[in-house]
Amino acid sequence: MVIGGGIVGCAVAAHLAGSGRSVTLVERTAIAAGASGRNSGVVQHPFDPVLIELHRQTLALYRELPPADGIDFTLPVAPAGLLMVAHDADGLRAQAAALAGSHPALAPEFLAPGEVTALEPALSPDVAAVRLEIGYPVAPDVATTAYAAWARSLGVDIRIGLGARPWRAADRSSAVRGVVLDDGSRITAPDVVVSAGPWSPDVVDPGGIWRPIRPLWGVVVQVTLQDPPRHVIEEAEADLEPGATEDPATYAFSLVTAAGRSTLGSTFLAAEPDPAAELPRILERARTFLPRLDDTARIGALRACARPLSEDGRPLIGRVPGVDGLWVAAGHGPWGISTGPAAGPMLVRAMDGQADAIPSALDPARFGPLPAPRPA
Repeated sequence: MVIGGGIVGCAVAAHLAGSGRSVTLVERTAIAAGASGRNSGVVQHPFDPVLIELHRQTLALYRELPPADGIDFTLPVAPAGLLMVAHDADGLRAQAAALAGSHPALAPEFLAPGEVTALEPALSPDVAAVRLEIGYPVAPDVATTAYAAWARSLGVDIRIGLGARPWRAADRSSAVRGVVLDDGSRITAPDVVVSAGPWSPDVVDPGGIWRPIRPLWGVVVQVTLQDPPRHVIEEAEADLEPGATEDPATYAFSLVTAAGRSTLGSTFLAAEPDPAAELPRILERARTFLPRLDDTARIGALRACARPLSEDGRPLIGRVPGVDGLWVAAGHGPWGISTGPAAGPMLVRAMDGQADAIPSALDPARFGPLPAPRPA
């Protein structure tokens, strides 16, 4: 049983089925209903050394996905390039030098004001940038729908419209027996994987004690631009310092164009926002980098989602400590479509008994054991 129909859940279900297992996936609302379908639309390098290998594996897995009818998902051969932009040229020059030391393979290149607009005329002439050889724009939900289609072709039974929670024995044993659906019915299964994004702790431990993942809410807006930038554009940390006009933990400029649609954002909020109320501040910040928003842009639909952020910023992949047969694959934060599919083969190897299948930095055991179930 797999609980959750985002990119991680669909990938896990597909790879488990590909290993010969019989798999059922249950999803309360819809495939890609959360961050997997409401993101900015870019498969991005995560910079974190622990996550880079997951990203490399994910790129390879995407390229191996078989085609599916009606789903146009082909990862570009080469990255579009990322421009980390800021108004602080000196800060970015130092950042480019630091990245050259830590990530030389990304070919960091400092671009002074003027050089940036020569490359991307839509940007403000006072903006500097660091260009990196990363970033694959994709339509926000297409990676997840492609994986779901592959899972179905492998025999995965995908059931939409009912949530589920692990079914643990009434005698407080350490083993899972299957799942209990929202309608009260039960499905027996020797293994249950929880991939419910930011809601995974609620599913794993309804008692509210085990909480290594929390929601971090993002709001983005679709915009139509004449001649949109071809690069992925993100605000660099050089502009996010004490004294800046915006809270760095709340707002940052980004722009991604994929499949002919541009997505502008984003927010980083602890509480679920009203997207319409956030739009003016998103646009205000964006206009300091993208003056064209004042005249030729057409503002479209808003999207909000809760990113599943773990306490240390790294996903939880593996067995929930203290409960045989209960697994979790969640907590990828903003890197879901960029690193999530790699959890699938990793869990297959772990379930097959490979002791070193999951790095300790990703093992859920780092957050302690799950509390024992309370007596009925």
